[in-house]
Amino acid sequence: MDAPNLRVDGAPADGESVLGATKRWVGALALVFLFAGSTAGAPGIVQADEDRSYQALREWIERPAEQATALRAGQHLGEGDRAILEALIPRSAWAYYIFEGMDMEIAATAHYPSPPGWGENVPSGYHLDDKGVLVGFTGGGFPFPEIDARDPYAGQKVVWNMLWRPGANDYDMPMVTWLRGEGGRLDRRLEYTAVTAQYARGHHSLVPGYEEVKSKQLMEFRSPRDMAGAKDMSITFVDHYKEDSGWLYMPVQRKPRRTLASERTSELMGMDMIREDMMGFGGKVQENEWEYLGTRPLLATINVRDNPEIGGPHLWVPHNARWEVREAHVVLISPKAKSTHPYSHRIVFIDAETYWTHWMFAFDRRDDQMLRMNQHYLKYSESYDEEPPQQAPYIKQDYSRNLGHHVFLHLGETDINAKKPHATITHCFTNRREFSPARARQFFSLRNMVSGRR
Repeated sequence: MDAPNLRVDGAPADGESVLGATKRWVGALALVFLFAGSTAGAPGIVQADEDRSYQALREWIERPAEQATALRAGQHLGEGDRAILEALIPRSAWAYYIFEGMDMEIAATAHYPSPPGWGENVPSGYHLDDKGVLVGFTGGGFPFPEIDARDPYAGQKVVWNMLWRPGANDYDMPMVTWLRGEGGRLDRRLEYTAVTAQYARGHHSLVPGYEEVKSKQLMEFRSPRDMAGAKDMSITFVDHYKEDSGWLYMPVQRKPRRTLASERTSELMGMDMIREDMMGFGGKVQENEWEYLGTRPLLATINVRDNPEIGGPHLWVPHNARWEVREAHVVLISPKAKSTHPYSHRIVFIDAETYWTHWMFAFDRRDDQMLRMNQHYLKYSESYDEEPPQQAPYIKQDYSRNLGHHVFLHLGETDINAKKPHATITHCFTNRREFSPARARQFFSLRNMVSGRR
């Protein structure tokens, strides 16, 4: 991918209007802030006998996985263990995650307690409406601690637990992202930091007077040089029917401008993810049809030792990492806008204990073949006592601040566009951050977003 045709200082190129330069800046920032992808491109790199269709994954989900009971802690799996790997890695991912020289370390399946007091501060009176939208919930615990497979709203309830999981906010997250083509070709390297705060906290809001706000996030771009200094602030609301609010600050403009948060399926500039793909599902519940497919054991990087090494023939997937066999809820999500949405179906695997997403597979509405997938790397906060991960290349953090919170922290993900073919790999260097009401009000203000006084 070529760098956007912009001057380093953000000024218009010769013969270009300020508006034109601004539009191209916004397009460049969409690489990071929207994580958008494209369906265009050459045929996939996977051989013809690798069935990545929607139907093949549905058939895999229904197969028994007796091999899970044969694994032991400390065991290492390689390409020669294909029978075990194919039973515990979703079929759509085989071509990327099973390769010559691979090494998966198996850890014992562990129990990960929720934060102290989790679930004790949940207000009463919330409910699902007839569209499956959660109404009147303001956090403090999982809205649906028990999932009944017979419940017609079981799929939505699993996703609501995922959206309100502990650890989803209140962190500093420096990140490095690599955009890679076939053979590991590096197209682009990005550095940026996200800071988030959870406002809705059960019976109260972090900042009094902001009871309608669920969370706020501020992202600041560091490199490459043509995008340095840009900032993006997004606000999500307790009311799921209300669109997120977004503000974008470009140094060339000198003031923040609103962004269009409703463009959740935009495909921009060759990236390998759309905004709806965030953590497996970041869309609107009422715009989709839902089906709960039960639970299934699978391999997941749920408590990695460190930001994982990236391997495989294209440097797209975690290698020499620690994996666990986890029981996951399997949810089928089908967009109602069948003629305009890029996906025919999306299948998400969400941990049955922690409600963090492990795997997501999205299928092209044109042929029901896999279009995109993502897989996530997580680390439990209490593991930082003995296993602090590596530092980001541009900042040093005190990881001891993560101890005592009993939450998972996101250490990165792999996002693959199967049809381009191309991948986006992100390493996150996440640290817990607690805001006081006054500090949150100051940090997430539009005025300080521009001045940098945070």
